[in-house]
Amino acid sequence: MNLTKSAAEYLQKQLGLSQDETEVIRYGMQAVFYSLAGILTICFIGWLLGCFWTTVTVALTAGSLRLLSGGAHSSSAVVCNLVGMVVAPLLAKTAEFAAKQVSQPQLLLIITIGALFSLLIFYLLAPVDSAAKPITSEHEQRKFKYLSLTLASFLFVVQIALTLLGRYPAFVLAVSLGSCWQAFTLTKAGHLIAAKIDHLLIRRC
Repeated sequence: MNLTKSAAEYLQKQLGLSQDETEVIRYGMQAVFYSLAGILTICFIGWLLGCFWTTVTVALTAGSLRLLSGGAHSSSAVVCNLVGMVVAPLLAKTAEFAAKQVSQPQLLLIITIGALFSLLIFYLLAPVDSAAKPITSEHEQRKFKYLSLTLASFLFVVQIALTLLGRYPAFVLAVSLGSCWQAFTLTKAGHLIAAKIDHLLIRRC
């Protein structure tokens, strides 16, 4: 991007950075910019569809678990943001609709099945790294697996508590859908779908 390139070149001149250091800074700026743009866009779409807070819940659940467990990656940050713009609001709307249709016992069953699915996938597959950021240390792999399982378990406990209290069923379901979506991105099927979407969108760009 021209903006991040100009900013990185300005810092290079002011701080006397090498070309490699400048490229690292530029990459970091791009990552921050695309992340912020993705979050704001997802929230805006959720707001337009009338499901702002459930969209935020899905995005935060999937995003926080993704930081620890990894998953399928797009070769383009733009494509990654586009997928997020579709998936998060769609899952949020699904959560809001389903929350009105299910009883408390049914909700408990749904979130339990969702949690077991997510925990099983995280246990078997996490962390799934990328070629750009490989995790080569066995200790690091164990650490990220443990953290993924810990966070998923904590979210499940919170869901159970809220359900038993009869509070926020739409948010409870949003957490389940966000967790299951993130778990799905770790699987071969998730990687295959991500690759097909990546190829289709990049080819049309």
